[in-house]
Amino acid sequence: MLLRKNITIISLVLTLILAAACYYFFAIYNSVRTVHVSSDYVGYSTGKELFNHAELVVIGSPIKDLEDRELHIEELPKGFVADIATFTEMNVEKVLKGSEEDAINLTVIEPIGVYQTFKGKKRIAYEGYTEMKKGSKYLIFMKKNSYGQYSVINMQSGKFNLDGADSEDISGEKSFNKQKMFTELKAILSQEIQK
Repeated sequence: MLLRKNITIISLVLTLILAAACYYFFAIYNSVRTVHVSSDYVGYSTGKELFNHAELVVIGSPIKDLEDRELHIEELPKGFVADIATFTEMNVEKVLKGSEEDAINLTVIEPIGVYQTFKGKKRIAYEGYTEMKKGSKYLIFMKKNSYGQYSVINMQSGKFNLDGADSEDISGEKSFNKQKMFTELKAILSQEIQK
């Protein structure tokens, strides 16, 4: 009788531990919390300004999902993040401005990153930036940084989804201005975008 009672208690405890572990794994560890961070950057309010200041303008799509891309993260003591960026490999369909050679094996630096913590995944996005989605087609405006790498300029308004497959691309506080800029860019680059 005592043995049966002990087996029941042990089974109950193991079941509770398993249930707690499952809850932690699915509800906490795999959850994603987004943190929007302010950033100092040069912003352009018109499509013409954006095009004129970009060093490289391409139409292309990411090759990998965000989780499979290279993440650059600089952490300070006590786990604070000083800088985060994602290196996105692109399949470039067309170069609208800049060197064709630079578009070969192009990797674009995006101002966003996702990393794992014990409290779940943490997505840090500068100025409300949303990542480019694998397989979606984008018009992207870039400049070289001091290391010779290309990064998206003008934050969220430096990339424009062309195929309508990325619903997050036009969302957010500044979506009206982005839509206005995109309309202007489509008029300027109509022949290049349509081909």
